[in-house]
Amino acid sequence: MTYTSTASSSVPTVQPTENRLKLGVFAINGGAAFTNHPDRFVPTWENNLRIAQQADRLGIEKLVSASRWKPFHKDGHYSGDLFETFTWAAAVAAVTEHIEVVSTVHLATVHPIIAAKSAATVDLISGGRFGMNLVCGWYRAEMEMFGTAMPGHDDRYSLADEWVEIFNRLWSDPRSFDYDGTFYQLKGAIAQPHAPFPRPTLLNAGGSERGRAFAAKNCDIAFVVPQDPRPEAIRRQVEEYRRQARDIHGKEIEVWMSCYVVQRDTREQADAYVQDYVVNQGDAEGVDSFMANNVGNAETWPPEVVQHVRFAVAAGYGGYPLVGSAEDIAEKLSALSDAGVDGFLMSWLDYEGGLTAFSQSVLPQLEQAGLRAPGRQQF
Repeated sequence: MTYTSTASSSVPTVQPTENRLKLGVFAINGGAAFTNHPDRFVPTWENNLRIAQQADRLGIEKLVSASRWKPFHKDGHYSGDLFETFTWAAAVAAVTEHIEVVSTVHLATVHPIIAAKSAATVDLISGGRFGMNLVCGWYRAEMEMFGTAMPGHDDRYSLADEWVEIFNRLWSDPRSFDYDGTFYQLKGAIAQPHAPFPRPTLLNAGGSERGRAFAAKNCDIAFVVPQDPRPEAIRRQVEEYRRQARDIHGKEIEVWMSCYVVQRDTREQADAYVQDYVVNQGDAEGVDSFMANNVGNAETWPPEVVQHVRFAVAAGYGGYPLVGSAEDIAEKLSALSDAGVDGFLMSWLDYEGGLTAFSQSVLPQLEQAGLRAPGRQQF
């Protein structure tokens, strides 16, 4: 759930926002595109500060980091230049007032006791505006760098089930406890300080059957990866996620999508720009490395599917394309919202310019359509 501040005290009270269509900004701590284009985002703290405060003023609900411990392709590749996500979140929380700040956490490399203490720290700094995007692991070289063998696919989610169980207890239980699981054996586990807020929002983007089961059981927000881009097909995926959470676990879950945004005056101009930064000036080696590590069955896909996925990875970490004029983008968001999608996590090649254009021309259309309230009115 997203929270916004309603007081100026050191520990503000919080209340949920009510926008039907929720929005987030993804990966300003590192960038989301694989390209050598001169507009590629440079993740300095000064750039992060401006964009975080801009998103905060606009009433955008979430600011979600990406996480990377080891670069793709080769040592020194820009894909490794990401701020560590808990320290980043603490800094962002201290300079914003309303937006929820979400750390992406690789569960196989971050122990739940460390995560619980770090999360409580950021939650106290932010006044209850913290969340975690849980990643169960897929980059073998990254895990081996930590001296950890990468478990099989289903075992990674079984580890994640234990991780969340431990984290939840550390968050809520003031007493120390022992834990004897398959992946964790703990003696006298405890995490202090305790934040006087509900457990942080948990996100997950698992696309496999086991991944969807994990998200439905443990998380508040799940990301759907469209198998068919048509809104009616996406509706079926969204409804299946909701049924799984409701029927098996008796809970409601929000369903979001990850998107890359390329906005220009016309669809033709937007298509030309994304073609330039993805194809003409794209980082083919970086995409090759990402695909080799993250898309294990790509060699069995038809060539056109592989090409589509490669393009999306280069354009914005595999997100859904929001490409065109302001009217095109607003219309697409409205159609996907009607299909049942609760929120959209967005990235741009040029975050600052992209977010400014989006706020000036797309947000007013979403407000006019009744999908969002004007940013300042939320507070």
